[in-house]
Amino acid sequence: MAFPESFTLWSALAALLQLLIVLSVIVRVMLTRHPPGSAFAWILLTTILPYFGFLLYLAFGERPIGRLRAKRLKDAIERWGQLSQHKLTPLGPLPRHLARHRTLLRLAAKLAGMPLATGSSALLKASSAETIASLHKDIASASQSIDMEFYIWEDGGEVREITRSLIDAARRGVRIRLLVDDFGSRVFLRSKAKKLLEREGVIIASALPMKFLRFFGLQRADIRLHRKTVVIDNRIAYTGSFNMIDPRSYAEASIVGAWVDAMVRVEGPAVASLAAVWQFDWALQPDGDLADFEETFAAEAALNAGDAVIATVPSGPYANGDRNLLLVIEAINRAEHTLTITTPYFIPTESVVCALFNAVLRGVAVTLIVPEKCDNPATGWAMRRYFDDLLEAGVRILLYEGGLLHTKSISVDNEFAVFGTLNIDSRSLHLNFELMMAIFDEAFVRDLSALHAEYETHCSELQADVWRNRPLSNRLREGASYLISPLL
Repeated sequence: MAFPESFTLWSALAALLQLLIVLSVIVRVMLTRHPPGSAFAWILLTTILPYFGFLLYLAFGERPIGRLRAKRLKDAIERWGQLSQHKLTPLGPLPRHLARHRTLLRLAAKLAGMPLATGSSALLKASSAETIASLHKDIASASQSIDMEFYIWEDGGEVREITRSLIDAARRGVRIRLLVDDFGSRVFLRSKAKKLLEREGVIIASALPMKFLRFFGLQRADIRLHRKTVVIDNRIAYTGSFNMIDPRSYAEASIVGAWVDAMVRVEGPAVASLAAVWQFDWALQPDGDLADFEETFAAEAALNAGDAVIATVPSGPYANGDRNLLLVIEAINRAEHTLTITTPYFIPTESVVCALFNAVLRGVAVTLIVPEKCDNPATGWAMRRYFDDLLEAGVRILLYEGGLLHTKSISVDNEFAVFGTLNIDSRSLHLNFELMMAIFDEAFVRDLSALHAEYETHCSELQADVWRNRPLSNRLREGASYLISPLL
């Protein structure tokens, strides 16, 4: 009789422990102000699978970046706050033709905590090949410094040209610092190419090292550095969607096609803003150097390089309010005639969906361009769950069939663009270190619109009546993926 009594006692204790786990997660989720969908998903998962759900919540439920990194973050943000006091407007007052966008520009500057940059140039690099050729040329002319950060860096194919250029620059005495994400660039960080670059004097650091459930300084494993930034001699800078990898060499290329990317090459005062973002990320690493912030805007003001007015808006788990989400919503709300969005992953917040519905109701011609095939099947199915409502509202949806469309861009009324590294999904909007630029420049917007038109030639357009008659099996996949989309 002793065994059943013991078994009953242990069963009661286990039931009590499960109840405490579920209640603790519910209370924690309520106190940390998760989005409603995400909050419900975590509560449901923990209720059904208490122990497994609790461990998952510890690892992925919140946005900690580690105690040591959090301390450096506090110091870095104090320096960052000083940047907004500097002036990057050599042309004086805002140009007259942008007066009606002054509130958007003011919002972007406030979100960024950095000044608006006028008198800059913004040149679109419409493909990976264009980007690599341009980078190769600018690296070859570098004389002082090259600072780079990428989510993915993988040596091979066309990237070998960049590696050779960096080695040549290092041998000329150029200081080169490379920051790569520890997960996205895990192959490179163990490669011979990394060792070769380090032997030549290139300083390489990994961002957000994968230390799962580390005892001291717990950090979330899936928060990633998703920015792609290059700063050369503090006079030329790049950002956009391009990872430093041959677009045809990644694992899923044979299934979904080559990555299709674009970058922007910047000169003039806006370079200082991109340099500040890079220096912030470098300083955030435990071995970073906060002294860089003291020199960010200390140098002589950059000369006028063009007509572009640019606001640089970084975002990440350190920022309250999901800054780039606010920028995206405001850009959509500004549209009066046309709005075109390209993104590889479209799992939006309800606020973004409502903003798109409102744009259509205002009479805006809204076009969404996404890949026909996605490298993440669950994300692809979840994305399609939104198509019914969007098509019914009047959004034009184009499926790109020429590869994995990876460009992240928004073009509004052929007047301004929002361009950079941000996907329209929960991970980019809420978690990852991202970077977008609000670019007001006639030539850049014209080139981006031409690129969008070129993308359209490789697209098939969804028809609402045909889409409504898709197989039930597809609807079930979409629904199941949609349920877990807050956790993707």
